[in-house]
Amino acid sequence: MPSDARVLLLKSARNEIEQFGVLDFRISRVATAANCSVTQIYRYFGSRNGIVAQALADFYEEILEINIDAVEQHVKNFDTMTIENVLEMFTGPKELAAMPMMPVRLQILAVASTIPALEEKISEITQHLYVKWVQLIEEVRERLPEDVILDERAITIDLLLMMPYYAYLMGGLAVSVENYVAWVRHKLFPGQ
Repeated sequence: MPSDARVLLLKSARNEIEQFGVLDFRISRVATAANCSVTQIYRYFGSRNGIVAQALADFYEEILEINIDAVEQHVKNFDTMTIENVLEMFTGPKELAAMPMMPVRLQILAVASTIPALEEKISEITQHLYVKWVQLIEEVRERLPEDVILDERAITIDLLLMMPYYAYLMGGLAVSVENYVAWVRHKLFPGQ
């Protein structure tokens, strides 16, 4: 069970990141705002990067959970889904880029490549949520009429793995070159 001080420090670190960003993150402000000492930060997190990694990983997971929760809620509205119901779940790239959490998500990904502990945590979160997405896709497939073919690669390849860094984070769950080439062939030459 986490100590109260650890919880307070993480909450304070989150506030620090939201207010000042990662580059201007100061552990002295985090400790002061949590009514704790800098020594406690090192005790619970090992280093400045340790608390940054934990706070950013928690933030990242929250952002991704919001997205998947919204889609799950949408799917639960239907016993039977149509193609139009499925397409209602998608947001255009311009709208995605304008989402309030997107700049934070991109910052987290950028920082992750410089803090190994954060990169490891984000990789675990990404792989865990990928499995949830695959399960959700199967739930959608079960709600579609039998004559409708849903090719999950449109989600697992195009949407979830379109950034090379996500493919890196996915580790062994990443799409193989063979599957990617087969998908590109399918998109470029449908039915051939």
